[in-house]
Amino acid sequence: MTIEVTPKRLASVLAAALLFFGGVTLCFAAYKHFKTVAANELTAQHLRQAGDAPPSVQEGVRTALRAFQDGYTRRDPRNLDSFMSRLFEKNDDILILGTDRSEWVRGYSSAAEFIKADWSNWGDFRFAVDDSIICSSGDVAWVASVGAVRTEGGDRPVRFSAILTRNGNNWLFRQVHFQWEDRPATPASLLAQR
Repeated sequence: MTIEVTPKRLASVLAAALLFFGGVTLCFAAYKHFKTVAANELTAQHLRQAGDAPPSVQEGVRTALRAFQDGYTRRDPRNLDSFMSRLFEKNDDILILGTDRSEWVRGYSSAAEFIKADWSNWGDFRFAVDDSIICSSGDVAWVASVGAVRTEGGDRPVRFSAILTRNGNNWLFRQVHFQWEDRPATPASLLAQR
């Protein structure tokens, strides 16, 4: 049995295919939107809890967080040495985990190079300093926050966490962790989300 291809049948098949793929695209967009809304609400719920650090610790850690944010806002390599000496202990074992799998940076000099590369190449990183969760025990504080990296392509959400230790009246970073809040959609990831 042969089916004759007529312009009318061809138009019907194309219209059905367009309707099908349009529906799939619309469902995917709605799914991503609702997933994002739910994730944003969950993040907002977590950030409503300020953490258990006493007010004096909260104040000292926020001072360090503001200085960190200020460095990433200005992104001036000429200020890198003062940024590093203000926020990191030169002799301590520093660890920075970047957003890419290969970004495990240890030590003061390597951390300085990583931050310099961020300032030059990454994007405009901003995080919620005043809404950060700050917990502490003695001379150790840990922080969790959210933010975004703005590039020409738009904003991409990121999680930010850090561990700081007290040195006199200053809080210094020992560990910093940047993590994408999302992943760019790839064909493989779309198929895996069934």
